[in-house]
Amino acid sequence: MGHLNIFASLLALAAAAPVMAQDKAAAEEATGPWSGNVSAGYLATTGNAESSSANFDFEAAYTSGAWNHALSGRAFGASADDETTAEAYQAGWKSTYDFNERNYAFGALDWNANRFAGFTRQTFATLGYGRRVLTGSRFFLNLEVGVGYAKQKPKTGDSQSGGSGTLGAEFIWALSDTSEFSQRLNVFATSDNTFSESISKVSTSLIGNVALAVSYTVRRNTDVPPDTQKTDTLTAISLEYGF
Repeated sequence: MGHLNIFASLLALAAAAPVMAQDKAAAEEATGPWSGNVSAGYLATTGNAESSSANFDFEAAYTSGAWNHALSGRAFGASADDETTAEAYQAGWKSTYDFNERNYAFGALDWNANRFAGFTRQTFATLGYGRRVLTGSRFFLNLEVGVGYAKQKPKTGDSQSGGSGTLGAEFIWALSDTSEFSQRLNVFATSDNTFSESISKVSTSLIGNVALAVSYTVRRNTDVPPDTQKTDTLTAISLEYGF
């Protein structure tokens, strides 16, 4: 499967990234405005049935004063007996401006492409307000609400566009000094369809900035074409490097 060959190459690059980054960190101890993480995973089975899957994620953030800008991306592919069974891509940009420690405004742009979903392409542009409800050392919770514009392409039929409403939440629980649980939820509601995504993840540090992460993603569209599943799920096991 051609896409999995690409993902396997990305995995090799991601595996080399920590080594290069650690060399740089050894020479430069000072922390700057940049932060983020890169993760990749690959799983293959052989025998009576052959299957493989690969995933690649990245997030980079830049902070300057009250502003924070974040760019993220995700790719996933799977095959069974030499036939593609899943292929999805995501990209996002989000900028926030802090009014104070608790309250902030944000603007976001989210793009999804999923070859096998009820909607093959979805784009959401949002402006909104967020509040940090919990900011302790062990528990962290953000809640967000916003409005914007959405454009969606069903698997069959014409593209749909119009206003949208957005709800979001992010919860982080520091289980210990080396592991944490996180939960992200985003809901985009339009007159034609409501798209929601939930990402649950547990990560634990292995060595230095390298961690092992297990995540479970649920994506759901409420109004899909006939003979199309409303819900897609993704389970991923990845090595993650934070910087």
